[in-house]
Amino acid sequence: MGSLGAAGTSWPAGVRPARPEDEPAILAAMLGALDRGEYPGLDRHYVERSAARVSTEPELLAVAEDGGRLAGWIAPVDFELTVDLPFRRRGHATRLLAAGRDIAAGAGMPNLLWVPPREPPQAFGRASGMRYHSSLWQLRLGAGSPVTAPQFADDLRVRPIALGTDDSPFLELVVDTFRDHPTPLLLDLAQVQRAHARPDFDPATILLVTTAAAPDRLVAFCRIRGHIGDDGRPHWEIAHVGVRRELRGRGLGRDLVRWGVTEARRRGADDVVLSVEGENERALGLYESLGFERDLEWRRWAVPSR
Repeated sequence: MGSLGAAGTSWPAGVRPARPEDEPAILAAMLGALDRGEYPGLDRHYVERSAARVSTEPELLAVAEDGGRLAGWIAPVDFELTVDLPFRRRGHATRLLAAGRDIAAGAGMPNLLWVPPREPPQAFGRASGMRYHSSLWQLRLGAGSPVTAPQFADDLRVRPIALGTDDSPFLELVVDTFRDHPTPLLLDLAQVQRAHARPDFDPATILLVTTAAAPDRLVAFCRIRGHIGDDGRPHWEIAHVGVRRELRGRGLGRDLVRWGVTEARRRGADDVVLSVEGENERALGLYESLGFERDLEWRRWAVPSR
């Protein structure tokens, strides 16, 4: 995994590394785009969480300026490239794309991925050499779909994550279980510790699995994540499920998903959602066998980061 961030020394004129004080302008522009329907499948909570990245990880974003105002930004980790409405058709997207490729390369990403939701951005993507790369599906399990409680094997032990003590082993587990994923999770210890230090973080939303024979080695996990949606109701998702290779094929992933659904519903969820790579046919089959249905497709376009 490469080092995160980029110096920006060769970026086009008018583009610079993001700074924490850019967050209000980025949030305002994102909310405007959300209101115009430019972020299908997302809600205000996601937009706020994405904009907040500039305060904690400004090295992962670049911004364009126009007349002293923020005109647009690119965040490769979030597959995000947006030029604010008043500043479009001035070349900002092309300049941001060059900076974004630099950031993606510095973060160890072989490609810069982007989700252009409408035809004008797609036309820009084609003109810039971007091509369809892969799809990310959002799956939804309705409130009326029954899911049985998990029944973990007798040789397994499950527990919530222990903050601090588990941070490094958890990072190693996540990186290992997603190593062969179409879009590997790029994390470092500082990011994990920042996430776990948030005042709203609940350790009980991450379930860790070990074996009775080696209780100090983490072998699998499930993480759920929730918020109050724009409709005022609790919205919960199964954010990540990971199982080491030597434990795959014995139903552990299925039990972890069952745990995630059961816990989300215990916390007030009606529907439960999750996202899965379209190329991951095995995972798609697992989730659909549990009653999840395909709800929304995000088609990601790509250009090599270097």
